[in-house]
Amino acid sequence: MPKENILIVDDETVILNTSSEILRRAGYNVITVSSGEDGYEKLKAGEFDVVITDIKMSGMGGMTLIKKIREDVSTDIPIIVITGHGTIDTAIESMKQGAQGFILKPFTPHEIKSSVEDVIRKRNIIRENVRLKAFLPLFEVNKKLLSELDINRLLKSIVEESSRYTSSDRSSLMLLEDDGSLILKASIGLEVDSGTAIRIKMGEGIAGWVAKNREPLLLNEDSDIPHLKDMMKSQEIRSALCIPIVIKGELHGVLNLAKTTDSQPFTHSDMELVSVLCGQAAIALENSKLYGKEQDLYIGIIATLASTIEARDPYTAGHAIRMAEYSKNIAVKMGISGMEIDIIYRAGLLHDIGKIGIPDRILLKKGSLDEDEVRIMRDHPEIGGKILDKMDGLGEVAAIVRQHHTYFDGRNSLNNMKGKEISLGARIIAVADAFEAMTSVRPYKKAISVSEAVKELKKMSGTQFDPEVVDAFVDMLNLKEMI
Repeated sequence: MPKENILIVDDETVILNTSSEILRRAGYNVITVSSGEDGYEKLKAGEFDVVITDIKMSGMGGMTLIKKIREDVSTDIPIIVITGHGTIDTAIESMKQGAQGFILKPFTPHEIKSSVEDVIRKRNIIRENVRLKAFLPLFEVNKKLLSELDINRLLKSIVEESSRYTSSDRSSLMLLEDDGSLILKASIGLEVDSGTAIRIKMGEGIAGWVAKNREPLLLNEDSDIPHLKDMMKSQEIRSALCIPIVIKGELHGVLNLAKTTDSQPFTHSDMELVSVLCGQAAIALENSKLYGKEQDLYIGIIATLASTIEARDPYTAGHAIRMAEYSKNIAVKMGISGMEIDIIYRAGLLHDIGKIGIPDRILLKKGSLDEDEVRIMRDHPEIGGKILDKMDGLGEVAAIVRQHHTYFDGRNSLNNMKGKEISLGARIIAVADAFEAMTSVRPYKKAISVSEAVKELKKMSGTQFDPEVVDAFVDMLNLKEMI
């Protein structure tokens, strides 16, 4: 049975009683008033799904009422005109003012019921189309969130996207800790001390209330939850929207959105949209956590393999880990994406895996290598590439390992590569590897200082090394106050 609220405005008592009785029997909630002025006040005070109004009434007429509804109350509430003075001109004028239906007196029960059903159906279709249009961009947001596996960038992206789609002034995302408290992980529009963790207890404040009850909450200035309303006032919030993030029935966090200006307050449509976004965010968060666990295990295996290689030569112990960290820091400095950083880091750990195929008499030789020995040693990148090609998921790592001793000007190239034809990961590792080697003790040389190593990198910039990578590495060293 329908439960829509219908307002009937007519100064004829018989019409009011007849039409309201027909519609009540059809299951609608009906309110009647006998003047345009009273109808206007009712509309401002309450929510109605359909308005039925007479045209000619004492005081405010139907045309004026329709105009005021469209200007002051609602642009989409269905309006049906009911009149005993119907002409084509009257019908046209009422449609121009914003009416969607037209009934002539006297009318039958079928006419008024079918008119109401028709305008409600059309309104629902329009609202559904508007809702679908609003949700269409979420498909793109969904793809963006699900493709991001770095947890910190994902949290930031969730906050940015929800803020953009709701025009929020403040946005934040809090995750549930093991102790039951919520901790701030990402925010926009908040003044946050980066050195201080912001925590709230379960049930505390707006976010704590939502976390405890696991229900979305929409608060505006007329909301009737006293302590939360007082909190909004103290924080100069005019409208707030808070949505729980739930994964497989378990609470994982809360998304908070707030408006502090006189802009349009949040609506139930906003709450529905953000709830959908939070559902997608929950899936993305779970994927990111699973990926993180998998990667931790994978990196542990790779690090163990790298340590096994280095165990053959005590002088290179820790070289792969240090070099991988340098490579990762350079990649971050150059603004490389998360997935590529992971690939470069793994390549750094495994860049010398090909030395498994180098005889100890060459690998562990304390003096300088002769020409034949140098030629054999230069084979280790290709040996490493072949080994990694056989390992599932390490194809991109293998390509970097193969190229990491290729000079920027093309020397030592196996495929006549040079410049930007060499993979960026290999160009980064070349710089990191050289720096780490120069600043470490070897059986055939002493370590040089960081400043001396930087001078050497700059000297070979453009020939052995990519100038952009060298510059990024030097900038990184300066930021870390290593120079």
